[in-house]
Amino acid sequence: MSQSWDDLVDHNIPAEQSIILRYHKIFERLRLQLQIGPAELAACSMGEGVRLLRLAEHRGVEILVCDESSLMATGTFKDLDACVIAAMARRAGLERVVLSSGGNLGYSLSAYGRHSGMHSFFFHPKSTLYKLDAANFTWGGCRLICADLPERQVKSLAQRFAEAYGIALVPDIRWRLAASAARAMFILEATASESLRVDCIAQTMCAGYGPAGIYHCFSELAREGLLRRKEVPRFLGFQQEANAPMVRAWRDGEREIRARHIDPDPDRYLEPGLYNTNPERNYTRLHDLMSYYGGDLEIITQADYELYSGPVQELLAGRGIELTRAPGGREVLEKTALLTGVGILKAIDQGRLHREEQVLYMLTGGLRRVASAAPPTPDLELDGSRSEDEWLAILGERFGLRAAPPQRRADLMVT
Repeated sequence: MSQSWDDLVDHNIPAEQSIILRYHKIFERLRLQLQIGPAELAACSMGEGVRLLRLAEHRGVEILVCDESSLMATGTFKDLDACVIAAMARRAGLERVVLSSGGNLGYSLSAYGRHSGMHSFFFHPKSTLYKLDAANFTWGGCRLICADLPERQVKSLAQRFAEAYGIALVPDIRWRLAASAARAMFILEATASESLRVDCIAQTMCAGYGPAGIYHCFSELAREGLLRRKEVPRFLGFQQEANAPMVRAWRDGEREIRARHIDPDPDRYLEPGLYNTNPERNYTRLHDLMSYYGGDLEIITQADYELYSGPVQELLAGRGIELTRAPGGREVLEKTALLTGVGILKAIDQGRLHREEQVLYMLTGGLRRVASAAPPTPDLELDGSRSEDEWLAILGERFGLRAAPPQRRADLMVT
C-alpha cells in the first residue's frame, strides 16, 4: 500500500515527455476496472507532455498555466484520451474502432491510430471540418465521415454504425476518467515541487469528462488517505452561452440536466467543437464532485469574448505561447482554452476569484501543429436528406462492411 501519492509517480519519465507514462501507476488505483499496463501505454505513446508556467497577476490573483498543448503530440489534451484508447485497443486486439467527436479527439486518434496501427471511423459535425488538417488523414486508416446534422444525430449514427457492423465504439467513459487522472497527478506534483498553493482549477467544458476525471482521481487518493480534502482546489468551469446545459442546471440547483436546460444555438457558437448538448450522467458526476470539493459554473458570452480574448492572447504571447490561427490567419483555430482565459479574467473582475488566490488555467489546446492549410476531403458526407437506416446501408457499402450478427452492446466494450 502506498504511503504517499508520490509513490505512484514513475520518476524515470519526465512530465514534459508523457504524463500518461509518468503516472501510469494511478490507473490501477481508480476502481474503474481497467486492465492496462505500462507496456501497452509505452507502445502507443507519442508524447503527452505537460508543463506548469506562471502566467500573470490580475487584480492580485496569480494565474498559473497548466500547459496541456505545446508538448502534446497533436497540440491538444485529447492526446491523453487517444493514447489510452489506442493502448486499450492494442491489449484487446482491436484493429478498428468507431468514434464521434467535435474535432479534437478524432484528430488525435487519427494520429495515434497511424502510430499504433489502429484504424478508425470518425464521425464529426461538418461545422468543425475547417479545424482538421488534411496531412493528418492522408495515411488512409481514419475514415472521415462528415455529417451536416445536429449533434445528437451525429452520435446516434456513430453508435448505430458500430452496432450494425460489430465495431467497438470508443471511448468508454471509464477511459476518459482514467486519462484525466494523469492530469490530476501532474497538478499535485507540479504545484508541490514549486511550493505553490492552487486555490482553484479552471477549465472550459463540453461534456466535462476532463474535470470529472481530475476530481475522481482526487477522490480516490483521498479515499486511500493519500490526500486531504482541504488540499483539493475548488473547480471553476465555463461553457459558452449558446450551449450551456450544465451551467443552467447548476444555477437551478439541479443534479440532473432537464429539458429546459438544453437550448443550443449552433449559429452563435464561439467554439463549434464544444457541441455536446446534453452530457447527462457526467454532469451528475461532476455536480456531486463539485458539491463536495467546492466550485462554480459560469457562462461565457460573446461580449465576454470580445472584451477579454485580446488581453488573454497578449498574456499568453508574453510567455511565448502563440495560439495557432485558422487558415487565413484571422481567427484562433482552437478557442476552447482561450475561452478558459476569458472566463478567468471575467471571474477575477467580478470578484469570484479573490486577491492573493492562485488559479490554475487549464490550457487544453491551441497550439496545433498544422502541416497544411487545407482541411481533409471526407470519405463520405451525410445530411438530413436520408434516414439513419439508409445512411447505415450506404456506409456499409462504401466501406465494404458486412452486418454483424445480433449482439449486446456490452460485447463490443473493452475492459
